[in-house]
Amino acid sequence: MFNLVFAALVLAILAGLLMLRRGVRRRWRMQPIALVGAALTAGSFSVAVWGVGAFAGGVDVRETCELNHHTNYDQAWRDRTGADGTSLFPLANACNEHISLVPAWVNPTIVVLAVLTVSALALALFRIAYAIVHRKKLVSA
Repeated sequence: MFNLVFAALVLAILAGLLMLRRGVRRRWRMQPIALVGAALTAGSFSVAVWGVGAFAGGVDVRETCELNHHTNYDQAWRDRTGADGTSLFPLANACNEHISLVPAWVNPTIVVLAVLTVSALALALFRIAYAIVHRKKLVSA
């Protein structure tokens, strides 16, 4: 299953980059294909970064804390604070109050890429709607 998701992400990133390249050859701000490509690329990278953060603790968090980070695993603290890896966003998975398994760059990167994705899609839809309205005015005149 992981291989299928990974392959889909790689293909989505490649498709987005190809769409972006095709649209950039012309005036990129006027081409919705470039904006959709940018949205697809940013969204795919956002999902990939989310996967890095979600699976940062590995399969066995206790073992990861003790063997890789050389610290104690505090289940009571994890239950109290909610840093047990069950939240979808913001990602929080910690061994104890001092050691977090999710890298610090993951959550801000997800936010920035999500904003870029939504902005590019909104701008592409605006450009498409503008082109449709503009053509109707030209045809009816």
